[in-house]
Amino acid sequence: MVKNVILCVLLIIFFMFSQSSHAGVGSFLYNSALKITHPIQCEKDIAYGAKEWQKLNIYPQKNKTRIPVVIFIYGGGWYKGSKEQHHFVADALVRKGYMVVIPDYIKYPDGRFPTFVEDIALAIAWVKNNIEKYGGDANKLLLAGHSAGAHTGALLVTDKHYLNKVGVGIDDIKAFVGLAGPYNFTPKKPQYIKTFGRENFDVMKANAFVEGDEPPIKLIHSMGDNTVGRFNFDTFYNQLKAAGVEVEKTLYQDIGHVMTVLKVHPWFADEVDVGKDMDSFFKKHLNSE
Repeated sequence: MVKNVILCVLLIIFFMFSQSSHAGVGSFLYNSALKITHPIQCEKDIAYGAKEWQKLNIYPQKNKTRIPVVIFIYGGGWYKGSKEQHHFVADALVRKGYMVVIPDYIKYPDGRFPTFVEDIALAIAWVKNNIEKYGGDANKLLLAGHSAGAHTGALLVTDKHYLNKVGVGIDDIKAFVGLAGPYNFTPKKPQYIKTFGRENFDVMKANAFVEGDEPPIKLIHSMGDNTVGRFNFDTFYNQLKAAGVEVEKTLYQDIGHVMTVLKVHPWFADEVDVGKDMDSFFKKHLNSE
C-alpha cells in the first residue's frame, strides 16, 4: 500500500516535470522511486576509455553468471542525456533476466559526428573483453537504443567499420532493437547540421550501409511520435528486408516519442508493453543459437 502511494505521487510529479523544461527532474524522481521500491545492484562509472565521459554502468544479475547482456544506448538529440537518467531501462531488463550495460558518450557541442558512434563502439569492445568478470556472457551481446541512441545502434550494425576498428565483429552482436530511431533523416535544424556536418549527410544514414549480413533487427515506432518521422522506420525496414536481413517491425498507434522508451518499464506498460516486445525478440534469437 505504501509503495503504491509513493509510486502514484512520484509518477504524478514525473509527468508534471516531463512536460516542462525540467524533464531531468522528473526522470530523477522516477528513477529514485525505482531505487527505493525495487533496488538492484549497479556497478557505477566504470571506465571503458581514457576520456572523462567514457564511463558506463553495469547492472548484473545477483549471484548469476553467463547472463545475456543488453547494451542500451540512450537518446537525447545527441546533446543531452545520461546513463543515470535511464536507470529505469536497466531495472526493466534486469527483471527479465538480463545483465544491462548503459554507457555515456560525448555530446554536442563537445563532440560531432561520428565521435559519439565511436564512443559506443569502444564501449561495446570493452564489454566484449571484460563483461565476464561481472557475470555476463560475452557470446550473448544484445544491442538496443532509443531515438538518437537507436540511430547510433543502427549505424554500428550496418556500417561495420566502427566495430571492426575496435576489434569487434558483427557476429558478436546477436540482435539489435531500435526504438523510434531517426535512421535516415537529413538534418535541417542548425544545431543538427552542426552536429553532423553537411559533408556527412550521406554517411550518417543507416540505409547507405545495409549489406544483408546484419544481425536480426527489430524496429519499434509509433504513429503518435511527433519527434521522429515514420519514414525512418519504413525506409530502414524496407532496405533491411530487401537485403535479406532477418527483420521485424512493430508500429504502435498513439504513444509518443518519449513514452516509447518509458513503456520499456512495467510501471508504464499497459496494452503497449515495449519491454515485453523487446524481451520476446531477444529470447527468440538467443534460443535459436
